Amino acid sequence: MTPDPLEQMAEAWAAFDESLRMQQGIDEGIYTSLKEALHACAEVWATLDAIPRLGANILVDVFAATEANANLYEGELADRITAAAYELHELVGECVALN
Repeated sequence: MTPDPLEQMAEAWAAFDESLRMQQGIDEGIYTSLKEALHACAEVWATLDAIPRLGANILVDVFAATEANANLYEGELADRITAAAYELHELVGECVALN
């Protein structure tokens, strides 16, 4: 059975955000999982007129929370987290793109 992309996104987002908030930096494996889940959701949701509320809730938080978490860090790591925020923002855009 194929895992539900929304569940994957919710789990990956929670783990990614927690790692940043706990000042553990970017876990590259979790970051990759989050990006893959966002891609999968974008594919599944491409033909829908509406997306699930949980998905919308996460998408609203991704950029703002990631960018805010960058303020917990300094130097190159802060820059890397800010860059990740913008990369995730692009993927969020794909999730809500209109055909």
